[in-house]
Amino acid sequence: MKFILSFFVIISLFSASCLSQDLNKSNEVKNILSIAAGSTSTTLGFTYERILSSRKVSLEIGTGLLLGGGLGMNYYLFKLIKKGQFNPFLGFRSSYNIQGSGGSRVVNYVPIGINFLGSKKFYLSIDVGPAYIIQLVPNGSYSVFQSNYPEHLFYVYGGFKVGFGF
Repeated sequence: MKFILSFFVIISLFSASCLSQDLNKSNEVKNILSIAAGSTSTTLGFTYERILSSRKVSLEIGTGLLLGGGLGMNYYLFKLIKKGQFNPFLGFRSSYNIQGSGGSRVVNYVPIGINFLGSKKFYLSIDVGPAYIIQLVPNGSYSVFQSNYPEHLFYVYGGFKVGFGF
């Protein structure tokens, strides 16, 4: 009798832990769609972020409302990205932008930021970091050849995103 009772206790504990793992896995957010200013979308646009299975790294692609777009990667330093907590990260972004005034540039920057993924899958992110900007074509219209282009600049760049996870 003790054997049967202990067998049912062990089976129930094992099945409860398996069930809770399945529920947690199905609730994890793996995709984030957001409206962005700066970041990989260049000036203003949309980004899609995919959280990889390690939950420490995510990949990002963005497109701007003007012509342009970019790619990026985030590395979550201290803990795995989860819902309902602030998630600090370090990343790398590279984007290409055709500016409204006729110019074009490449922006490469290393953001240090923090994001929040709420329990209702609301997403908010802000980052800032050093940037290496290559101004390929000058802003405005020029009819003469510009010998000092491409121009290489160092600035501070950043991004702000609001979206949702699914």
